[in-house]
Amino acid sequence: MTLHPKERPDGFTRRDFILRTAGAATVVSGAGGILAACSSETTAQGTTGKSGEPLGPGGLPLARPDKRVTMPLWEDPIASGLEPETGGTFTVFNYPDYLYKKLLKDFGKKYSVDVQYTAFDNISSGIQRLASGAVTPDVMEMTPDNLTRAVAGKLIKPLNLDYIPNLQKNIWPELVNPFYDVDSHYTVPYTCYATGIAWRTDKVTEDIASMPQPLDIFWQAEAYKGKVGLLSEERETIGMALLRKGHTDINTEDPKLVDQAVADLKELYGICKIKVDDIQYQAIPEGKSWLHQAWSGDMIAGYIYYLPKGTPPTALGYWKADKGKVPVQNDCWSICTTTKKPVLSHLWLNYIIDNGVAYTNFVDFNGYQPPLNEIDPASLISDGIVPEHLANSVLTNDDLGTDSLQFGTLTAQGQRLWQDGYSDFLAGGG
Repeated sequence: MTLHPKERPDGFTRRDFILRTAGAATVVSGAGGILAACSSETTAQGTTGKSGEPLGPGGLPLARPDKRVTMPLWEDPIASGLEPETGGTFTVFNYPDYLYKKLLKDFGKKYSVDVQYTAFDNISSGIQRLASGAVTPDVMEMTPDNLTRAVAGKLIKPLNLDYIPNLQKNIWPELVNPFYDVDSHYTVPYTCYATGIAWRTDKVTEDIASMPQPLDIFWQAEAYKGKVGLLSEERETIGMALLRKGHTDINTEDPKLVDQAVADLKELYGICKIKVDDIQYQAIPEGKSWLHQAWSGDMIAGYIYYLPKGTPPTALGYWKADKGKVPVQNDCWSICTTTKKPVLSHLWLNYIIDNGVAYTNFVDFNGYQPPLNEIDPASLISDGIVPEHLANSVLTNDDLGTDSLQFGTLTAQGQRLWQDGYSDFLAGGG
């Protein structure tokens, strides 16, 4: 069976990098002049700007939806008007099974190159392998909460947007010029998603969406013991517990708030024998789990790929909070410093956000929505891609903006706080 994009080998997930390695690991310099700027715990901790604001890796500001950050150019972008390189191998570095392989073949045929797909288990191992010279990819997936580390380490190259017209043409305005990368110096968006609750409507009797605080359902799930799960993500689990109590700063570094959130999460072991995993996209449709924290792409993928024959689509329920109360996120693409095909790499970034290519990748393979202007809930419903009752799984540009909630890079001290809290939560089950 093909792994879903959000399933990660060895229990690692996309945000594990921030919380398990960022504060303690120093990425060494590698091939191609990559510098050791992925700061160690000692150099990163307590670093502040001129006005006393906390700084992230390399002394770069911490981007937030209401605090836009322009990433510095550590070198000039390539010149405009160059011909793409041909021949040889073009290497795409990404999570396993997060890209439709047919699109790789099509790209290679179009530009007369052999396209190789190299997988990493998580952002941590990916960036470490890149920095050490163990791999020399042309392009790789990037996440906004890791962007400062990649820029500080000179692991990715500045972009010349002349080669990427699809960014302005096809992508939501909020992500053409995103808060974490003003003027898109280093990234173009790939997919987007929100975090909410998925459940089997034929197993869970509560009307979750009508509850005063739907997140309370996890603390009222005694009847569903052994069938309830949370995402195996430090930021998502603790962030959910914060939001349940009305704390909307999901990047807080206040020990009292984080400790209370962890204590609340630990209660779930006694209430519903909570499980922690990232298999909700399959477990909910198949009825192995009845109630689970989930990303918005999960029930779309579940409906398309995993709903057993004879099970009605209405058996799947999904809820997410209103804007300003729901975590939203997007993934990106960047060009690696190790590329020997910088022009072709730019063309890859333009290709992956082509309307037809991005839509095919979405509906024919990975189930995670690209932020295309031409996609809206109505069209997905009318085209039969998403059933009407799951329309709230689809995001729009309006879900983003300065009042949106997005997980961002933490200081080294904050990373340790969240990591230790998550470890305490996991230990609470044992």
